[in-house]
Amino acid sequence: IITHRIVHLIHTGVAPHHILAVTFTNKAAKEMRERVEKLIHEFPPSDRAALDSLPTVTTFHALGVRLLREFHDQLGLLRHFTIYDRSDSLRAIKLALEEAGYNPKEFEPRKILGKISRAKGDAVSLTDFKNQASNFPDQVAATVWEKYEAILRREQALDFDDLLVKTLTLLQNPTVRHTLQNRYHYIHIDEYQDTNEVQFTLAKQLCGQ
Repeated sequence: IITHRIVHLIHTGVAPHHILAVTFTNKAAKEMRERVEKLIHEFPPSDRAALDSLPTVTTFHALGVRLLREFHDQLGLLRHFTIYDRSDSLRAIKLALEEAGYNPKEFEPRKILGKISRAKGDAVSLTDFKNQASNFPDQVAATVWEKYEAILRREQALDFDDLLVKTLTLLQNPTVRHTLQNRYHYIHIDEYQDTNEVQFTLAKQLCGQ
């Protein structure tokens, strides 16, 4: 449905670069991109020749990477920042535990990373998490999170959740936000009901009024 809607919009004269489609997995994005391009190739040659771009079909995280690289200077990031995968994050959490004076064998790094990841997905900041930490495990997680963020900054890195959280921070900049709202006139989100808080807020910011 989304694929055919995108192609219909192009048929009616919408410039492809004004169209954005977001999915949750790389596989789904690749499949949708291929379907759209296949349908565009079926246009009459004269219609195809008039197109100077293709729609943006991507995942939430890949969109985050694209925007963070484009506007990296707004957040003081390197253009080609490092992206931590799960094993990188676990390594950094273990180091953060040690720097905070805790034993990684006593506090399960995976559980702490899970707490931090859930908080980021719920668009909860470190400051808010610290203020809401009412039990000892959450207080430990808050202290470790602080050390973890310092490690990320030292290594000029973002973890997987940061790709969305930092993009949301980026969209607080009115100039960037208006630039992107003017770029994307038609926004499609596959399985929209599955968006978490940070993805939902990101979509709202991109849509604007």
